[in-house]
This record gives sequence, C-alpha cells and structure tokens, in this order.
Amino acid sequence: MAEPTPHTWTCPSCGRRVPVRAEACHCGMTRARAEALAAASPAAAAPPRPRSRLPVSPREVLAPMPRDVKALLVVGAIVLAAGLGWLVLAPPAPSSTPAILGHVDQSPPPVPKPTPSPRPPFKLPWWK
Repeated sequence: MAEPTPHTWTCPSCGRRVPVRAEACHCGMTRARAEALAAASPAAAAPPRPRSRLPVSPREVLAPMPRDVKALLVVGAIVLAAGLGWLVLAPPAPSSTPAILGHVDQSPPPVPKPTPSPRPPFKLPWWK
C-alpha cells in the first residue's frame, strides 16, 4: 500500500487515500471517526515497511511461477539466443541488386521495336 502524503488521509474501512479537503470517504467513513479509530488502535498495528526490492534472487522470482510459464521462458530465451547468434554469425547473403553509385551497365539498352504507322481502312483522299 502506498504511504500517505500530507495531502491525503487513509480511510481505515476501505483503504482508500482521501484528499484532506474531503471530510468523508466514498464508503461513508468520516475523517474525525478515522482519526479516532487510528488513535484507539495500538501502534503495533502499523503496516510493516516494504523491504527493498533490489537484492532479489532468481529463486524468489521463479518459485511462484507454474511450470508452463518457466518452460515458455526457457524456450523464449533459447529462441532469442539462437536468433541473435544467427544474426551475428551468419555470413551475409550475396546481393543481386547492384550498387547505385558507380554502377555501369554491361550492355546497351535493348532497341525498341518500331511500331508501324496506323493504316486507315480506306484510301485517302477518298475523292480520287
């Protein structure tokens, strides 16, 4: 649970953080009643401080996971390692595309076939 800030108070019945300007929570608990309950409860009931998450061992992370999730993680790691190895170690495929700059064609371009001029269906001029 998040620590209360100076701008909020925590509702003891529902656990929500309520702004200081609001006198009542959405559940109906008033701020005065919440402060009275907090004063009446023993100090030992304070929530424990969360421990630091930095030194986490892999066993603590993997212990609650089911076997199928662990298997998927292992297979994913193997596929990732194989893909990275193929990208790094595979020789580049020869390119059939010539380089743009400095490329010289080996032969002249093909000569286009001449198209015959269209012939009209009748002789021109038609009066002769």
